[in-house]
Amino acid sequence: MAINSFLQNFIINPYHLRKIKNSENLKIVDCRWYLKEPNRGRIEFERSHIEKAIFFDIDKLSDPSSKLPHMLPTANQFSKFIKKNSIQMNDKIIVYDQVGFFSSTRVWFSFKYFEFPYVRILNGGYRRWKEKEYTTHIKNFKNNNSLFNFKPKSNLVIKKRDLEKSLKKRKFKIIDARPKNRFEGIEEEPRLGLTKGNIKSSINIPFDKITKKNGYLKNLRDLENIILKNKINKKDNIVCYCGSGITACNIIFILSILGFKKIKLYDGSWSEWGKKN
Repeated sequence: MAINSFLQNFIINPYHLRKIKNSENLKIVDCRWYLKEPNRGRIEFERSHIEKAIFFDIDKLSDPSSKLPHMLPTANQFSKFIKKNSIQMNDKIIVYDQVGFFSSTRVWFSFKYFEFPYVRILNGGYRRWKEKEYTTHIKNFKNNNSLFNFKPKSNLVIKKRDLEKSLKKRKFKIIDARPKNRFEGIEEEPRLGLTKGNIKSSINIPFDKITKKNGYLKNLRDLENIILKNKINKKDNIVCYCGSGITACNIIFILSILGFKKIKLYDGSWSEWGKKN
C-alpha cells in the first residue's frame, strides 16, 4: 500500500520502516496498551518488539498527582523518559501499538504536547509488522543519556472547569470518541463509579471509524467525509474526549491530518466528567 505524499508526515508503512529502521536519528516507540490488562503491553513488548524499540508505558508515564487514570505526563516525567532513552528533539520518531490506531495516537499526541516536530505512526501497528514477517527482537535497545528541559504546550489541552464555562457560551464543538453504545448510554462504562451518557451537545465519532478492517488508516477522502458529515469545519473550536483521553487522540490525529488547527484534548474525559456524585 503506497502512502499519499502528504500522509507521509503522519504515518509510515511497515515496508518503509523496515528500510530505514537502522537510521541514526530514528527512534521507534512501542506503546501497546490494553484497557483491562494494564501490564499486557509491557509483557508483549518483552516477548518481542521491533528492533531497537523503546517501551512507552502509558499508565506509568502519567501525572502521579492526578486521581484520574493515565493523565498526560508532567514535564519532569517526560524529560526523564527522554533522557533515559537518549531521544533528541530532532529525531524522527515512529510510534506503534498492537493494531495501528488505538493507543499510538495518544503517544503521538504526547510527543506533540512537548513540541517534538517529527512524529509518525506505524500504519497497521505491530500486527501488520509481524504479518509481513519482519524481524523482531526480544532484547531492548539501550541508549546513552541526553538532557532536556520541557515545557508542555498547554493550549492543546482543556480542563473541566474551562470546558464547563465554554459549554454555556457554546464556544466549542465537542467530539466524543467512545463507541456508539457508550455514547448513547446503552452500555455501562468499563470503569466503576461512572454514570452513563455523554457531555451535552457532543457529537459521536467512534475512534475505530478512522481505520480499515486491516488496521490501516482510511484514505484522505474517507477521513474527510467522516468529519464533513458531522458538519465540522476548520473555523470551529473543537474539543475531543473519550473514556480517559486515550482514543480521543485518534480523532485529534485525523483532524490534524485534515489541516484543522483549533483542537483541544479534554484529558479528564468521561473518567472525570461522568463521575457519580
